[in-house]
Parts: sequence; C-alpha cells; structure tokens
Amino acid sequence: MLETTSDNNTVNTLKEQILPLIDDLRYPSESDEAVEYFEMEYTTSESIGIQDFKLFNGIEPDKSIDSITVEDFFAPLTKVEDWFGEEEKKYVDDAIKLQTLLTEHLKDIQVLKVGEVEIGVYLFGIYEENKWAGVKTIIIET
Repeated sequence: MLETTSDNNTVNTLKEQILPLIDDLRYPSESDEAVEYFEMEYTTSESIGIQDFKLFNGIEPDKSIDSITVEDFFAPLTKVEDWFGEEEKKYVDDAIKLQTLLTEHLKDIQVLKVGEVEIGVYLFGIYEENKWAGVKTIIIET
C-alpha cells in the first residue's frame, strides 16, 4: 500500500492523495464530465486482459475498447489556454500533479476507452497486490 508520512504522522493512501486533485476536475469534451476515483480488485497482480476488464467491471462483451497512452489522456487536462484565469490554471496544476502521482505510484498503467460516442475512459494500474486503482471519466465524441 502506498503511504506517505507527514509531520503529524498522518498516513495517506493513494486514494486520499487522488481525491483532492480530482475534486473539481472535469475532463474536456462535449460534456465536460467529472474525473472520478476508480478502483478494482483482480485475482492477480499481472496485466489484466480486455475481456477480464470487461467482466470485472460489468461491461458488455461486445462493447468496443481502445487503448490510449497516459500522455494522450492528460493532454486535454494539461493544456493551458491564453484566456485561462486562476481557477483554470489550478485545474491544470492539479491535473499535472495527478499525472505525476499516478505514473510514479502505479505499475502496469493502462488507459482504456470503452464504447463509442459516450465513452468511458479508465486510467488505472496496480498499486498493491490484487488491487488496481486510478481514475475514470466519460467523454462525448460525436
């Protein structure tokens, strides 16, 4: 289990570190959906196949799944526009911190896009034996 100790000896799990970074984070698409914490238990700490991912998450067997890179997932979240105010810049900073946190503490990271038009996007990896964690969101692509 990922733990960090601060000056007051508080132990923070990975989930406790992710939640403040995604509190108001919205994934840019046609619907700007919230980014949520994602966790699943799997019978092994080895790579999970697409069919097992569908099975463990209640996804219909015929749903299409594509894989993208971590960088592709975070690109819309970390892009800074000229018109950004302090609030938008904070979202970018949180997204960068989230990307760093996940890439430093998760093994075997996968990013899966499930479905078409209304697409579930899952970014996850192994963070302790038989436990996978990360974030998920929904994007709309018409």
